[in-house]
Amino acid sequence: MNANLRLIVVVAIGAVIGSVLNTLLAHAGAPHWMTNVLPMGLPQPFVLDVSVLRLTFGFMLNMSFAMVIGMLIALWAFQRLK
Repeated sequence: MNANLRLIVVVAIGAVIGSVLNTLLAHAGAPHWMTNVLPMGLPQPFVLDVSVLRLTFGFMLNMSFAMVIGMLIALWAFQRLK
């Protein structure tokens, strides 16, 4: 596996861990600024219908403080372990 793909996988794992941490913090009663989620992407999927073919495009990313921290820690760990 090349280095770029490893970096993407490590950052994605950091984002998932940060997302889980965000959920745990929200249930534990953490401050709102720490658990606030900012949705980014297309709120409704974009549909291209050409009678023979129908394509649907959609992407949504819910960013939070904990997710950003998780990605930064993953990047730091990736650099240290490289």
